Amino acid sequence: MWRMGGGEGRRSAPQPRQVAEMFDDIVARYDLLNGVLSFGLDRRWRRATVEALRISPGDWVLDLGCGTGYLARLLAGAGGRVVGVDISHKMLLEAKAKLRGRARVVLGSVFALPFRDRAFAAAGSAFVLRNLFDLEAPFRELARVVEPGGRIALVDITEPRSRPIRQLFDAYFGTVAPALGALVGKRDAYRYLVRSVAQLPPPAQVCAMLARAGFEQPRAKPLTGGMVTLFTAMRAAG
Repeated sequence: MWRMGGGEGRRSAPQPRQVAEMFDDIVARYDLLNGVLSFGLDRRWRRATVEALRISPGDWVLDLGCGTGYLARLLAGAGGRVVGVDISHKMLLEAKAKLRGRARVVLGSVFALPFRDRAFAAAGSAFVLRNLFDLEAPFRELARVVEPGGRIALVDITEPRSRPIRQLFDAYFGTVAPALGALVGKRDAYRYLVRSVAQLPPPAQVCAMLARAGFEQPRAKPLTGGMVTLFTAMRAAG
C-alpha cells in the first residue's frame, strides 16, 4: 500500500511549516491516540530507545522532535539532563506542562539545530524521521551537536519485511488511524500519518545516510515484527 520506489516518497513529504501546523492541530489527543493505535506498544518502543542510548547520570541528552515530551520524560528518568527541540509551538507548550521542569524545551528546526557543536552526549527521537522531507541535513546536524563517541537512537514506524505481516499492518494502520482521527475531528491529519510511513527510506538506506553524516556502526533493529525500527549509531571520533 505504501511501498516506496526510488525517491518518490521523500519528494512528496510536506515542508516543515506544514508539519508544524498539522501537529499544532492534533496536540490535544496526540498521546492518547498514539497509545490506542499501537495497543500501548509505543511505550515499549520508547523505552527501547532510551535503553539503547546507555545514558550516564548527568549526560546532556537531546530529544529530537520532542512533541509532547513523552520520550524526554523517560530520558530524564534515566538520569539525563534533557533538552527537547520541536518545530510545533503547541506541542512544546504541552511538553512544558507535562515535564514540570524535568527537561528544557526549545522551539527549533531539526534542519538547523539551535545548539553549539558537540553539546550533547546522546540524542534520541521517537516517530520523527518519517515527517522529514529530507534526512541528510538533519543527520548532519545531529553529527554536529553530538560529541565524538556519543550515541544516537531513533525509532520510527516502518513497513514489515514479511509479506503477511505487512498486509495486516497495511490493512490495520490504513483503516484504524483515519477512523480514530475522524472520531476527534482530525481525519486529514491522521490520513497524513498513514501516508507518512512511505516517506521513510528502507532501513539500509537510512543507515547509509547516518554513515555519510559522520556516524559509525549504524544499525537498524526491527521491533514488533518490523512494524517499528530502532536506528542506532555512534558519533565518529574527530
